[in-house]
Amino acid sequence: MNKRFKPQYLPHNSDAEALVSALSAELGLTLTGKTGAKHNTIIASFLYYAQTSATGAFITWSGGTTSQDTTGFSFFPAVGAATVLKVRDRLVEAGYLTDVDDLPSGLSNLSNREAKTTMGTAREERIKQPNSYRINAMPMLSDPLLASAVFVDAQRPYVMVNKPESYPDRQERKAERRKAPKMSYDAVYKGKQRRRATAAENTVREMNSYWKQHPLTLPATNSEPAKLYACATRIFHEGSLIHGGRWYGGWTNLKSHKRPHMQIDGEPISEIDINGSQPTLFSALLGVRMHVGDAWDDVYGTVVQRLDADEEPQLLRKMVKQVIVEMLGTGSYQREGPANTKPPKKPLEFDQVHLFFDTAHSKQLYLHIQQEALHVFPSLKQLDRGYHNASGFLSYHEAEILTQTLIKLKGMDVVAYGVHDCIMVKQSDRDVAVATYRKVIRDYVLKHQKEYKHPHVDIEVSLTIEELDLDKVKLSGRYL
Repeated sequence: MNKRFKPQYLPHNSDAEALVSALSAELGLTLTGKTGAKHNTIIASFLYYAQTSATGAFITWSGGTTSQDTTGFSFFPAVGAATVLKVRDRLVEAGYLTDVDDLPSGLSNLSNREAKTTMGTAREERIKQPNSYRINAMPMLSDPLLASAVFVDAQRPYVMVNKPESYPDRQERKAERRKAPKMSYDAVYKGKQRRRATAAENTVREMNSYWKQHPLTLPATNSEPAKLYACATRIFHEGSLIHGGRWYGGWTNLKSHKRPHMQIDGEPISEIDINGSQPTLFSALLGVRMHVGDAWDDVYGTVVQRLDADEEPQLLRKMVKQVIVEMLGTGSYQREGPANTKPPKKPLEFDQVHLFFDTAHSKQLYLHIQQEALHVFPSLKQLDRGYHNASGFLSYHEAEILTQTLIKLKGMDVVAYGVHDCIMVKQSDRDVAVATYRKVIRDYVLKHQKEYKHPHVDIEVSLTIEELDLDKVKLSGRYL
């Protein structure tokens, strides 16, 4: 699959800056003023894609909004469709890019475009799809500076909102690896929710500005250059600014085994995440105590202990977690069986195992786990398909808690990045981050309970701390 061009990279070291300056001069583009800032981002992004692609590779590069399921450039902070189109055309004219339609078709001396016309296959599409371009061999792309240039992922859109989507449609789309359809810029920023959108954007701007000074870094390997991240996008769901709102950056797409290798300001990180985050936060926000005793390390383990099943405990724990995730995801506490009984497509790559099968025994075990989960987490009986579910209520409050934690730590000059229910900080900031995260969660939960007149339940959540080459450390949760 071709990489899709996104104008979100900036030069981070002198080699990258030199290349951007040289290429902009060759293309006759300025790097000064507001227009120059746009050129800087677009050219740096092109060089990043050239650096991470083999010569002759193809890149999908639109000139603006291209379809109902993809996002145009109006959301990106420093660019616009007209400027992107101008720079792309300059790169084509200079020989850096070639439109796939202009490449030889292999049919006589015709190009792909001419061959389509001759054979009658060319047609006007209702929704124009983005063009693909070949990255050509050019002297500048063979310059040793390109290998040592460092670019930082720093210019993603601030806020985006997915269109309303049913759970089955969402699962089908994910299985096909299609992006969620997004609302337009005007619908997000000029509609009824514009104040919420602006408020969310301001917070992202604040964190992005801070992160640029302290990028999250995945060090270089023998085969890959270093990756630097310094921005995120908050993505909301269901056409609403109170559904979802999680923070997504380049680091959130990394496989979990790579994250412990990351650094901030050259220092290794600590990952701090909530144990059993979803049922714990859902229960706490609604003011319903979990039946896990006064203190606990693993809430999923409590359900496992109630099961009389002939399965290995760690496997059972994964099954318990899957059942609860599906209950929360669908907004139903009375599911009839597992969402999927097919084996995982890449079990070795993602350390996945086949949990549930298309058998009567497997379905019975699923329903048994569901029953015991409802005993341990009675709050799950308040799930519904409207708002009290994972993609709406829970992910929104989880994201708001993370937002408050990031801002609070920034005020203490502690650099923190987030992955849903996890925060990542320098190892030297671990203890203050743990205390801050717990306090923000506790205060947020108590405020929510009071505002919505839920029962008063005072909780200190259980946390897990993970650091490279060290055993995980679990901090017990408790009711206060």
